[in-house]
Amino acid sequence: MGAGRRAVISLGAAEIDHMLPDSGLRSGALHEIAAATYHDMGAATGFLAGLAVCAMKRSSAPILWCETGRSPFDIGGLYGSGIAAFGLDPARLVLVTPARDTDCLWVMEEALRSRAFAAVVGEVDSSSACLGLTATRRLQLAAEEAETPVLLFTGCAKEGAGASVAVSRWHVSAAPSAHVPYANETEMLPGTPRWKIALVRSRGGQPGNWLVEWNGATGIFSVVTPVSRHMKPGTAEAFVPFRRMLMA
Repeated sequence: MGAGRRAVISLGAAEIDHMLPDSGLRSGALHEIAAATYHDMGAATGFLAGLAVCAMKRSSAPILWCETGRSPFDIGGLYGSGIAAFGLDPARLVLVTPARDTDCLWVMEEALRSRAFAAVVGEVDSSSACLGLTATRRLQLAAEEAETPVLLFTGCAKEGAGASVAVSRWHVSAAPSAHVPYANETEMLPGTPRWKIALVRSRGGQPGNWLVEWNGATGIFSVVTPVSRHMKPGTAEAFVPFRRMLMA
């Protein structure tokens, strides 16, 4: 790496990498991911896991995933079999469940300072009183010092979300999965996961919108060109059980 050049993480899709500063997701930086709506929370979790897999390819270190003891999003905890099928090895995942948002942010910052992880993932709702300029600045500084990416899941995208120093901010929506060529269309089997992603902030880069597909075997994203194919009502969306369902 040349002098002064920052470490970056490739997403595998040149169309997206070239819109980011330094032609990739900056490693020593804070990146925020949000679901476009509540119904897109599963899609946002999938995209978040995909970014974590991309980060893991650069290092043999584990991923730290921090979610409060009671999920702020009421969508359950991570499910090992689901994320393994998606390409995120549970053996390289350190899951921490602190009681409060403040504890979650503290754990994330200390994990960065330890320099023991390929990436640090955290879940804190954007409406939390703990999340703001001071908290995000601390995470950004710790990420820069450790040259480790921070992936912060902030729940549903909200207008007027709290101030943040995040280098990039992403909004994610669900999309119909890829066609399964060997299956009968009436079976409505879900194919390769796809999402609509919007890069709404890219400090030093440019915003953009894409329909992307995730390949769990290779651990890369690819940009899909929409085709004018008639989608029958009820066509399945790609679904991977990333989280255990909450029990009533």
